[in-house]
This record gives sequence, structure tokens and C-alpha cells, in this order.
Amino acid sequence: MASYAMFEEMARDIGFAEEHAELLRAAHPLVSPFFQEVVDRFYEVIAQNPEARAVFADESAIERQKVHLAGWLEGIFGGVYDEAYFERRARIGRAHVRIRLPQRYMFSMMNVVRVRLQDLLRREAIRAGWSMHEQQVAIAAVDKLLDMELAIMLETFHEDYMTRLRANERLASLGQLAASIGHELRNPLAVIDSSLHLLKRRVSDDARIAKHVDRIGQQVGRSNRIITDLLELARDRAPNRVVCDLPAIVEATVQDLEHKGVELTVDLDHVHGIWVDLSQIQQVVFNLVQNAIHAAQSKVQVRARHDDTDFFLEVADDGPGLTAEARARLFEPLFTTKTKGIGLGLWLCQRIVEKHEGTIEVDSQEGEGTRFVVRIPDVVRS
Repeated sequence: MASYAMFEEMARDIGFAEEHAELLRAAHPLVSPFFQEVVDRFYEVIAQNPEARAVFADESAIERQKVHLAGWLEGIFGGVYDEAYFERRARIGRAHVRIRLPQRYMFSMMNVVRVRLQDLLRREAIRAGWSMHEQQVAIAAVDKLLDMELAIMLETFHEDYMTRLRANERLASLGQLAASIGHELRNPLAVIDSSLHLLKRRVSDDARIAKHVDRIGQQVGRSNRIITDLLELARDRAPNRVVCDLPAIVEATVQDLEHKGVELTVDLDHVHGIWVDLSQIQQVVFNLVQNAIHAAQSKVQVRARHDDTDFFLEVADDGPGLTAEARARLFEPLFTTKTKGIGLGLWLCQRIVEKHEGTIEVDSQEGEGTRFVVRIPDVVRS
């Protein structure tokens, strides 16, 4: 696991010493006026690479990241490389993991920054009258520190890989169990369900008994949904795509959900012709909307829309929101924030969406509700 001890070990191994820290601190007033040039060059390169550009949701996201990059550059020449510095850098790496940034971009974009900083430092050090030794040590300091920065980021990716590997090992065992007992459980549940229908006819006049019969039916339904999730886990099948009507999928799925005490608003643009696996996308809609209903205080909003390249499904609630820890682990298998959940629904949603070459993102703050955004490429039109 990435730790400050690891950071200190790297500094010793590559010889990043106090002399390097002092020169970087001294270089700050020389190079900081040009940080915006570095930021602009960085995002010029990003803009020329469609896949790298796709990592960012929109222009506002890019503008926010420009501010973060400028702050990151300030840290490089801050001269203080303590545990707080390391923690800030580790958080950046974990943010890259959350947005699923391909690791190769960390190398290529770090090189863009490295080359620009070396050129700036060399030019401005000469203007300031630094000795050749000071110039060489300062440029070496930039190289050493950027290498350590890169190592921290890679370590966070390794942490994520190991976490996913352990989770997948657990899921493999769970999938085998699900495949072996799922169908066996369905049979007695089907008998209970059919018997409930007969029982309802006989107790319809007794409100107290009818209430308990309804409760049994609800639990049978919940059990069936858990089994469905487990069987989907075991199958892990590729999408069987057909052209579907996204608003129709949403309407058909939402109307089957109970939302007593919650105002459910559905806003569906005229978006048609989405090429997806019908049952899998129905499951995504069902899980997201059901979760929102359970979390909401009074309102849930469901919206489907389309732009030139992608379909979007948005599900928002006005519930308590998510903690930072919950947001970071939300799509992990077997992680749940609900007392009665088993932690597979959102993980399955993510797996399904990724198989459709899409993304699923969450925007949530404590006390401010939660919004999920599913993006699926419009491969029919493109």
C-alpha cells in the first residue's frame, strides 16, 4: 500500500536530498509566472487525443482540472515534501483510479510536463545567473521528484488492482455458489408466490391478514431479485444487442417499482434507436431507480437524453447523500450502504454498462442527495 515510508524509501534510493528541495524552492519565483503556459500546453495535448479528452465530462471539468494542475505545479516547487505532501499526491492518484484513467496517459502526460518544466527551469535559471552546477542539480531535482510522483500514482493503481483481484476471487466463489443453488431456490419461491395469490383471494376481507400476506409477497419479490443478481453474476455474459427504445425501457421498468411516499418524476427526451442488451439495461434502470427510491426523502428524478454521440440516463434523489468513503467504494462488489443490501446491484450495473462501452458516474455529497449518470455510446448512429 502507498505510504509515506515508501515515499521516503524512494527519496533515499534515487538520492533526492535537501539540496534538491532547497533548489526547487529557490526556483519557484523563477518558474511560477509560467505555470499557466505549462497548464495550457498540457491541455493542448489532451485536446488532440480523443480518447484522453473523453476522460473529462465537459469543458467545465477541464477548467476545474486546470486549476488543480496549477496547484500541483506549485507543490512541485514548494520545497516541502513531507507526509502531508505525500497524502495530497496519493489522493491525486486515487482520483485517477476512480475515473479509470488509462495508466499510459500518466506516463505520456508526465513527459509533457517534465519537458516543459525542464525548458522553463533551464531558461529562467540562466537569466537569473545560476551556476551550471545549480542548473544541473535543479533539473535533476525535477526529474527525481516527478519520478516519485509517478511512482505514487502507479502504486494507487496497484492498490486498486489488488483490491479488485481479491474481490473477483470472492465473487468467483460466490458465482459458483449462485449457479448451483439459484435455480433450486427459485422453485420453492415460485410455489410460495403462487400460493400467495390463492391465499389473497381467501383473506381479502381481513385487512390484518392481507397486510401480512402482502409482506410475504414483498419478501418473495426481494428474494427473487437477489437470486437474479446472483445468477447474472454467475453468467457474466456478453450483451445480446438489439435496437431498443430507451424511453420505453425506462417507462416499462419504472412502472413496476413501488415508490410510496416518494414523488417519482420521469423526463424522457425523444431518444430512440439505442443498441443494447434489453434485459441488461432494464436491470441497470431497475437497480438505479430502486436504490434512489430507497434513499430519497421525497423526490426521485429519472431522465433520458441524447447528444450527438451518446445516450444518457440520469437518476437523482434528494436523500442524505454519500460519504467520501462510500463514494470511493460504491461500485465494489459486496459493498453496500443499505442495512438490507448485499452489495451487488451497483457492481452489476457497472459491469453491464462497461460491457456496452459506456460509463457510470456518481455525483454525491453528504446532505445533498445523489445523482447517477449512465453514458452509453450511440454506436447505431456513429
